[in-house]
Amino acid sequence: MTRLRDRRLSSTLSEEEVRLLTRPTELPPQPWRYTVTPNLVDSLVRIADAAGQMTAAPLSYYRRKELEARAKLMRIIWVVGGSFRSVKLEEVEAVLGGARLVEKREPIAEAIRRAAIVEDALAHYSTARGSSDNRLTPELAMAYERASQGTSSLREARWLAYSMRERGKLLDLNKDASKVPPSVKAMFDWTNQDPLVSKSAVLRAATFYWGLKLLYPAWRSVSVVLHHELRVGRVDANGLLMLTEATVAQHELLDTARIDLLETDEGDLTKYFELFTSALLRVLWERLEALGRVRDNEEHLPWKVVAPPDALDADLYEVVERLGQAGSAAIVAGLGKNAPPLRTVQRRLQKLVSDGVLAKRGARKNAVYTLAGRDGSG
Repeated sequence: MTRLRDRRLSSTLSEEEVRLLTRPTELPPQPWRYTVTPNLVDSLVRIADAAGQMTAAPLSYYRRKELEARAKLMRIIWVVGGSFRSVKLEEVEAVLGGARLVEKREPIAEAIRRAAIVEDALAHYSTARGSSDNRLTPELAMAYERASQGTSSLREARWLAYSMRERGKLLDLNKDASKVPPSVKAMFDWTNQDPLVSKSAVLRAATFYWGLKLLYPAWRSVSVVLHHELRVGRVDANGLLMLTEATVAQHELLDTARIDLLETDEGDLTKYFELFTSALLRVLWERLEALGRVRDNEEHLPWKVVAPPDALDADLYEVVERLGQAGSAAIVAGLGKNAPPLRTVQRRLQKLVSDGVLAKRGARKNAVYTLAGRDGSG
């Protein structure tokens, strides 16, 4: 199948633009092929080195969590911005915390919920414990795609309960996600059987992104498959990449799958793999430079702010991060059935406030806690 084009426009378009409009929307027949060129090998080696530097970056726990949350917010804004250019960071943060938007902004809130479901599922399934292989599956790929379209279960009350209780329930919210189209299954079969691609997180990510972008051109958040594979493959072990077209390098990476390559349309992935790995390398270098600036800034912070937390401090931080803002009773509930007594939690929350990790509004009994710097006061 090819995309239909209006013949009246052909005289105003370049030959390349016409070919892009009439490009097939089906994957080329298998077997697909590629050549291991010196350029491809060089890029893969450099990517491995850059990935190691990102993983080993000497950032504090709290700063790393802050950067991870920031990356998530930026990805959500980019996805929602494809349909609603007026979306604001404050609106995303409010909806993630369970707040309502005014009636005329409710379509934006619904889009934020859809994007957040995908992000929470990404965090859950790419780091699931107890599994020996968290790599992307065809069922999960289609669940990501269907969740991006929205579900009837994302009404406000259901979303509030979801966002404040359990995360990563994407497959439960999309019961039909196991219905994988034959073309998607064939793509995964080829990827899992190829001796090199099956062992390379980068080439797996590149193949899935190319194939799903071709099969589902309207899927705005298809880059979730990149984040999933790169995170599982420890290219982005801490989830710090923001593939949102915010920079030239990011735009080039996300654009590789739609570049009108005749070789790719005929099943030769050599040139595409070279372009993809080269663009990914530039994105990683760019991110490393940014992390270097963050590390330099941390050297001037008090030790209590950058010291690694114990288990309870880390759990409290993650609950407050997930809820956006909450009182001590809600935080205890968020800790689950093994939560310590309320008084213990209150004392520890006060310690985190004193250390500059959390911010507090109100008196002790009615205090509301937020992450420091994200309480709207700065």
